[in-house]
Amino acid sequence: MRLQPNRDYISDDVVQTPAPLARRLVEHFKPRGRILEPCKGTGNFYRALRAHTQSAAAVLSVDWCEVKQGRDFFEWQDKVDWIVTNPPWSQIRAFLQHAMRVSDNIVFLLTINHVWTKARVRDVRDAGFGIREIVLVDMPPAFPQSGFQLGAVHFRRGSQTRIALTNLGRCCSR
Repeated sequence: MRLQPNRDYISDDVVQTPAPLARRLVEHFKPRGRILEPCKGTGNFYRALRAHTQSAAAVLSVDWCEVKQGRDFFEWQDKVDWIVTNPPWSQIRAFLQHAMRVSDNIVFLLTINHVWTKARVRDVRDAGFGIREIVLVDMPPAFPQSGFQLGAVHFRRGSQTRIALTNLGRCCSR
């Protein structure tokens, strides 16, 4: 993936979410029911979700996928209540399309400009989803730096409410 501001940067799409940020986002969204982390990587979101399950009686289970460990998200067909992840940014559209087939609530950590293409807006609408909330986050130093705003975007099936905007700022990005 190449980011616009720095054309010399080439990513292999492996950008790990810092553990404090993963914990803070899980605490913010409070997912319940059956939860999937489809891009486990080193496991920071997965561990935060597992810790959340121990403190929340309404969480049934947390599963994961990680293509490098032989569990490809695109092969996942079971229904889940929530998906929470930092997906590969070069594959946002395919990840979002598949996530909307298997879950009612999706939280993707990404630069929010990824959400606003005509095709993605149409995909969300046509799948019967809406954007429930955007949580703005300062870009962690370990992430590829760009001029784009990082955010955790909550897509919800059937949501037609106004989009809530929350700013986490620097609480977790350093």
